[in-house]
Amino acid sequence: MATIKDISKLAHVSPGTVSRALSPEKSEYVAKQTRDKVRQVADKLGYKYSLEPKQSKNQLNFVLMTTLSLEEETRDEYWRFVRRGVYEAANSRHINIARVIRPDKSIDPHRFAEYDAVIIVGTISQAAIKTIKAVNPNLVVVDSGSYDHDQIDIVDTNLAELTTHALDEMGRISQSIAFIGGNRHEVDIDGKSGVIVEDARTGAYKKWCQDNNRTPIIKLTDWTAKQSMDATDALLGQYGHKIDGLIVASDPLSIGVMKGLAKHNVVPGKDLKLISYDDLEFASYLTPSLTSIWLPKVELGYAAVLHAETLVNFPRNWHTRNIIPGKFHYRETFQKP
Repeated sequence: MATIKDISKLAHVSPGTVSRALSPEKSEYVAKQTRDKVRQVADKLGYKYSLEPKQSKNQLNFVLMTTLSLEEETRDEYWRFVRRGVYEAANSRHINIARVIRPDKSIDPHRFAEYDAVIIVGTISQAAIKTIKAVNPNLVVVDSGSYDHDQIDIVDTNLAELTTHALDEMGRISQSIAFIGGNRHEVDIDGKSGVIVEDARTGAYKKWCQDNNRTPIIKLTDWTAKQSMDATDALLGQYGHKIDGLIVASDPLSIGVMKGLAKHNVVPGKDLKLISYDDLEFASYLTPSLTSIWLPKVELGYAAVLHAETLVNFPRNWHTRNIIPGKFHYRETFQKP
């Protein structure tokens, strides 16, 4: 009788890769080419496996759709923590995450009717939402990046409010505050990028500058450390030491920013005040340590599952926005005034 080790040897991959490739919950973490090769070997050896998740008779079955590519999730652990929260809540409530999908042209929208609820992580288009809701009304979107979806339940954090508060505090001691962030792209159900959506942090920064008669200085990136380093280099090349405050939209971007500042011999916390978002573990270990706004991540995913469970058990025709607030962690790059 064939074993995972037998498949591993013939497919020239590790036993762990074989296990993931043959798992309905973990197969997406294996490249399609490798996944197909493992399954071909398994079929050839007569190894019995099932791609249908196990479930109990009365267990709720949710489907998780993420608009983030595997590369984006790997690059920014914020999204991985959100997904971890989904799994933790599902386990605690004995809910089955029956399937994890990414928007793709091969998706049959009618398949969403098979599940008790749909959880979407990321920025999804309104057209996609309408398509899914037509077959399954129990829909929850996590961190949608947009504030104009009035036909769905949303679990999110208070990014705009946090940004305004950060600028109010920094504005007391800094005269010229710049912002480095990025745009979002709505994703359609077929996987195509739709319209550009302005991130809540960017919008709040623009409004604060307008309300406080400050000149906005903005550099938008594709959310990579390389681009944030280049953006920092460009800002300092254009404005020099006139910039004495900087808001950066995420900790991963701040790594590139701090490298860019070092190229110009600018010390964050001394020559320029710096505030970031996410409060990932490495923020406190940077030199100087990074002042960062903690954002709920696991908590967002966890809340989304509980929210979806409530929709299933208590149907209603109105929609809510569940906001889990972030909080400041002050360190060396910006001390609380």
